[in-house]
Amino acid sequence: MADDEMTPKERFHAALRQEPVDRIPITGITQTGTVDLMEACGAYWPEANQKAEGMVKLAWAAYEVAGIESVRVPFDVYIEGEAAGGELYKWKKDNQPMMKKYAIETPEDVDKYEPPDPKRDGRMPEVLKAIEMLVPKAEKVNIPIISPVFAPFSLISLSLVNMVNVMMWLKTDPDLYHKLAKKAVETGVIYAEALIDAGADTIFYNGGADGTVKLDDFLKISQPYSSEGAKKIREMGAYVVYHSCANVKHLLKDMADIEGIHCISVSQEVDMKESRELVGDKVALAGNVDPTYTLVKGTPEKVKEEAKYCIESGTDVLCPGCGWGPTTPLENMKALVAAGHEFGKMARLARK
Repeated sequence: MADDEMTPKERFHAALRQEPVDRIPITGITQTGTVDLMEACGAYWPEANQKAEGMVKLAWAAYEVAGIESVRVPFDVYIEGEAAGGELYKWKKDNQPMMKKYAIETPEDVDKYEPPDPKRDGRMPEVLKAIEMLVPKAEKVNIPIISPVFAPFSLISLSLVNMVNVMMWLKTDPDLYHKLAKKAVETGVIYAEALIDAGADTIFYNGGADGTVKLDDFLKISQPYSSEGAKKIREMGAYVVYHSCANVKHLLKDMADIEGIHCISVSQEVDMKESRELVGDKVALAGNVDPTYTLVKGTPEKVKEEAKYCIESGTDVLCPGCGWGPTTPLENMKALVAAGHEFGKMARLARK
């Protein structure tokens, strides 16, 4: 915008460092693929989830068509699990794929498991190619490039192993879980390094499974391994945004103590004002407009109202509380962007 004093990339990274900004960043931290954007750019799921060229077109449409101030690839969360030998199904234009078969089904599989090679396995090479293609485009307009990596507990329980088995092993053979968790840290770090080398500047460290456990368990099975991975990723020069799904109010204060992270992406189930009170200024916060009831089902007016509330309540990056729903109307994406421009100087970091 003509009156902006910072580029989108400068603004976003300053916000993650909790430094003053000219207004709130309007960044696509979570997935941005929608049917309206697919129709606008001619790149559709599932192909745009599978091949670099489609990924690039759809990611760029979020910036060029909707006005989101970043690009993010890929659009689904199962890259690592599929590359490790898992199988996906339910590939459709208007919904994300799901795990059909997990790479690890038995204790013996844990011993045999080795982290995938990002340059060889599954769709990882296509993601790297997409990032490399996006770099010159993003550099011209100074927008950040974001890519997701699963945090260890979430990689295990959402992408490598059936959640039922994970919970059973935690009760009957916790050493087995911890053996796999160490390998999960390595998996994420190896993949993140490849993404960063390709040109990603920000890693979306997905801790989406944390909301399924109590605080005591989080402190034992998730937080230490996430800290280990996030520290290593940050040391590579990337910004690290830790994502939480579901109601993690009981975890949020301790989640902010994960070493290496710059920011927590807060799910819509936790009020932004409460989130800010819980974490103080330990980390930046991102979110958390409701992606379903507001962005998919609401009106542009409702979107702007909720976005304004999030800004006033302490978010540092304006975005949905989870991924943009594939059926989100384009007018609602644009309404969120408009709200960021209209109310963005109310953000706490813009008032510093």
